Amino acid sequence: MNQTPREARDRDERGWRPRTEQLRDRVLTAAGELMFEGGLATATMEAIAARAGVSKRTLYKYWPSRGAVALEGFMRSAASSWSLPDDASATESLTVLVVGAARLFAGTPAGSLMRSLVADAQSQDEVATAIREQWLRPRRVVAADLIRRGVAEGEFRADIDIEITLDLLFAPVYYRLLLGHEPITDAFAAAAVEHLVAGLRR
Repeated sequence: MNQTPREARDRDERGWRPRTEQLRDRVLTAAGELMFEGGLATATMEAIAARAGVSKRTLYKYWPSRGAVALEGFMRSAASSWSLPDDASATESLTVLVVGAARLFAGTPAGSLMRSLVADAQSQDEVATAIREQWLRPRRVVAADLIRRGVAEGEFRADIDIEITLDLLFAPVYYRLLLGHEPITDAFAAAAVEHLVAGLRR
């Protein structure tokens, strides 16, 4: 069977086994770039495949939908917004997490992109699922671990409802992002966390 140059790039020297990590890196880099350039409308499977130098068939082998690969690429591109410091308290780490999201939305194209994605999610199940699985869930997992650590170390009360606390933690930033009634600033994000933490402390 003859291989096209594109297909050949998807195979390693052993013959037919994909270079999985290199391939994923190329695809997610391409998807993230396209998302920041023009949102989900620009990050089509055709465009991602072309920029990454792979076939559409290869994309569907590793991702179930356009929304899944596009959101994963977007999330990876934005990952630096939730890099946490070492040896910080739970409160300090939660503040870094929320302030990082505020900076991402206020200072990069990610803000307008997220607004568009949330709008699309109201009528497109693929986008809604991708936002929940690729964007919200990882951040909530990190924040939930921080809250549990705060409880274990005596920083927070033991009777906290973690799921409600997570909603309260992130809601102020998304509220301003989606409604635009007030600016999203570092000071606002930090103050929102401090008001929340006041109710979590022992």
